[in-house]
Amino acid sequence: MQEGEGLELKKSVSNYNDLGQCVCAFANTAGGTLIVGVGDDGEVNGIDETKLDEVQLRISGAVQCVSPVPLHKILIDDMEGKKIIKIEVSLMAPDSFCTHHGLIYVRSGSANLRMEGAAMMQFLTDREVLRYDSRLSHELMDDLDEVKIREYMRQRSPLADLSNVSIADLLFNIGVADRDGRIRNAAVLMFSKCPKRAVPQCEVRLARFAGRERVMVLDSQFVNGTVLENLAAAESFIMRNIRIGHRIEGMIRKDVPEYPVSAVRELLINALVHRDYFDCNAVQVSIFEDRLEIMNPGKLLPGLSLEDIGSLSKQRNPLLYGLLRELRLLEGMATGIPKVRASMIDAGLPEPSFQEIGGFFKVTLVGPSSRELHVITERQKKVLRMVEEKGEITTGEVSSALDVSSPTAYNDLQALDRAGYLLRQGKGRGSHYVLIR
Repeated sequence: MQEGEGLELKKSVSNYNDLGQCVCAFANTAGGTLIVGVGDDGEVNGIDETKLDEVQLRISGAVQCVSPVPLHKILIDDMEGKKIIKIEVSLMAPDSFCTHHGLIYVRSGSANLRMEGAAMMQFLTDREVLRYDSRLSHELMDDLDEVKIREYMRQRSPLADLSNVSIADLLFNIGVADRDGRIRNAAVLMFSKCPKRAVPQCEVRLARFAGRERVMVLDSQFVNGTVLENLAAAESFIMRNIRIGHRIEGMIRKDVPEYPVSAVRELLINALVHRDYFDCNAVQVSIFEDRLEIMNPGKLLPGLSLEDIGSLSKQRNPLLYGLLRELRLLEGMATGIPKVRASMIDAGLPEPSFQEIGGFFKVTLVGPSSRELHVITERQKKVLRMVEEKGEITTGEVSSALDVSSPTAYNDLQALDRAGYLLRQGKGRGSHYVLIR
């Protein structure tokens, strides 16, 4: 028998504080059993039967110093022919915790650790006791943008006439302010006049890299807006920096983005709503030649594993989540990730992959090859502009205008034909190319 995270051995109850701290630590970690009458070395000393009632009273007194008192059982048992007492302590509910004389303890190995500073903040966040979005903000209601608030309400309730409803009442009705006019962080994240000052961590850093490594940056943007502003800016940046292919349906050419737009949008929303806003780091979006990565601060919530993604729905920021759900940006039924997977499969691409790296959660989308996308070169774009101006074009005209050889001009025209941009008409010397609309 050896002490560990779920087991504590005590020869006797000589120190109320030690016993109370142990019960508190068990309840805050994973539950556990404390055995009185067994020494640290595992030797069973037992308890004098004439003192069992007295020891039980001492144990009860020590447990009562834990607030709130966790669910527990005190049992008298036999071990090696001697009497012992077991205290079986249950884990606290996910959204609660207990203290011993006002201090929080957790179990680490066979030690009871007191939580302080950043570790305590992380503990309370993990236990879903402390939520950034529902905390009262130091910002004032005057620091919020009335235009943003009323536009949100218009999108949320398009048939309602809310023009005569005060901002204070609107914010109270959607749960982001109290009757005293104090606002919650969710209101700041959604409606701040100056998010960069009020919530500097509400930032998205976007970069387009050359090739497959973080070496040469081709385009970058840092966005410090509200959640909805960050979403719009991030979408715009991504669409500007991913390749657009084409396919032909009948006589119509349709644009085919490198990644399904619906998948990218869903993952961006998830990153913004599920990130840890206690963390000062930004959401990071990285576009490479072969993949797109989205990283947001914050590990998976306790009780969730990578295998659970797409089947369970838990919110780190439930108030913010609800605000976006009312705009129909989210469903709240754990359908988002399955839809992302389905859209990637429909596009002939691999399913997204998920990882926890340090304090970040990362999702990766692997894109198609350039050949699969029919990506066109800058010179071929010039050819398309020439055809738009002239209506039709020949190999000789391309060769002359762009100062390239006839075979090069012919290859460019054929590539545009295969990609669905141009249609070849005629044969031999009389052949020419026209745009497919």
